[in-house]
Amino acid sequence: MKSSVKYLCFLLVIILSGCASKVLPSSSSKAYTLDLNTYRPTYNLSDVKEIEKTAAQEKNTPVTPAIPVSTQPLNINKKLDTILDTMAQRNKAAKYIAGYRIQLYTGTKRNELEAAKLFIYQRFADLNTYIAYNHPTYRLRVGDFATRLDVERYFNKIKDDYPTATIITDRVTLRDALKIMDNRAADKDELYEP
Repeated sequence: MKSSVKYLCFLLVIILSGCASKVLPSSSSKAYTLDLNTYRPTYNLSDVKEIEKTAAQEKNTPVTPAIPVSTQPLNINKKLDTILDTMAQRNKAAKYIAGYRIQLYTGTKRNELEAAKLFIYQRFADLNTYIAYNHPTYRLRVGDFATRLDVERYFNKIKDDYPTATIITDRVTLRDALKIMDNRAADKDELYEP
């Protein structure tokens, strides 16, 4: 009951406020009569003619560049060339890069290690094998892969025969990694030939 009374009071207030007369400005209010012409800038005709003369003279005079143009290369080019040369020399001297290998076997039995190694030699002759021995555990790591794409391609083939194989990050030889990348490129070319 109380809520319906509140509801009716609310509706009554809304209806009465809608019927109220609007307040219009009275005709007795003063019109805006402030004169802004006093703030407007004025120009003399002689001033305009002088500005036009100086603009015409400036068009006829040759413009001198703010930065001097020289025929010799800038100093920054020499510095850049020396930095690029040192980077090229370092890259030529690099033998190892951060890459990936497949850890094929981890265990204590030497004969299982040799069987895994033989499997790799027979199925994937292009991959190098690396044996690490830390008493009493043998580890057989396979391949020198520069990219994740290359290691995944071989890993999917090996995973069927060795389900415990894992991909690990390792320092790999650059020359062997490039050989694997070249093999991948050659395989793609064979796929697209008619």
